[in-house]
Amino acid sequence: MSGERIGVGLIGLGNSGWHYHAEGTLAGSADFDLVAVTSARAERREAAAARFDAVAHQDWHGLIADDRVEVVVVATPHHLRESVAVAALAAGKHVVVEKPMAVTTAQAGAMLDAAQAHGRILTVFQNRRWEPSFRLIRRLVGEGEVGPVWRVEERRMHGGKYVVAGTDRPHAGSDLATWAHRGGGGGVSYLIAPHLIDHQVVLHGGPPETVSAVMHTYADDEVEHYLDLRLGFGGGVLSRIEIFRENVLDLPKWAVFGEQGAIICDDFTSLRLERADGTTQHYGDLAPLQSCDEFYHQLAAAIRGHGPVPVDPREAAHTVAVLEAAHASARAGGDLVRLVTVDGAQ
Repeated sequence: MSGERIGVGLIGLGNSGWHYHAEGTLAGSADFDLVAVTSARAERREAAAARFDAVAHQDWHGLIADDRVEVVVVATPHHLRESVAVAALAAGKHVVVEKPMAVTTAQAGAMLDAAQAHGRILTVFQNRRWEPSFRLIRRLVGEGEVGPVWRVEERRMHGGKYVVAGTDRPHAGSDLATWAHRGGGGGVSYLIAPHLIDHQVVLHGGPPETVSAVMHTYADDEVEHYLDLRLGFGGGVLSRIEIFRENVLDLPKWAVFGEQGAIICDDFTSLRLERADGTTQHYGDLAPLQSCDEFYHQLAAAIRGHGPVPVDPREAAHTVAVLEAAHASARAGGDLVRLVTVDGAQ
């Protein structure tokens, strides 16, 4: 099987499905063959079929039943992912789920159970693990450049409400993505925070012990436009995540504080290492990331039995647990919530 291309079926042809998965990696992959697509919008699935030389199925049930499909990529709106993923796993397909993998821990748990029951691969597209700035931060921390880390701050500032994909790039359409503004996974916590929570889980080597959050929602809006999330990892180690839907002030993307120095990343193109001895080291030529060939390289190897999945779905389930706890905390005015992971181990 090592020389055969792996058949992929893509469910959802919006910002992520079309641009990050199909256009970003799958269309030019030597490992995968995008053989089937579907979308709730007929014009979108027909356009994708023509662009990617794939069969357009009327719905996801037909795509899952397609014998040529070995891997199903679920890039639907957040609240629709569980039922599709569980059905695909039950049909004997490997499954890639967009982030966040679910809206609730119950949904995430159902996916994990289905993958185990049917002996199929389940993984989650946490593509920003491969962001050059984050990879460099992980390396510097792992090499002990700042000593034991006791505080991390990570922020994102965006340009406004979530819009549909444009013809040639994501988030460039003129219409709002209506599903992202009705609640049920449409605020900045579910749209953007999964990337940052995943960063913290990976950087600290596991999920936090405690979660607290405050959110702000405009009077005429249905979902939060601002999130301030605090994650306690025990032993006084704390991470803070801040997300602004409107980019009113471009704050530093990263600040990592250790006992022997700090790492400051003002944007995605460069960062600096400030050592306790007063020396500074600059790193440049970094770049933002959208598509992720490395994720799919690792997935192909895992399917062929040559390595682990690119993202352990249990780690992605920790992100869902943090999001659920964050909303519980915010409803209680920012109270500290002790995290219970999906498997109940914590």
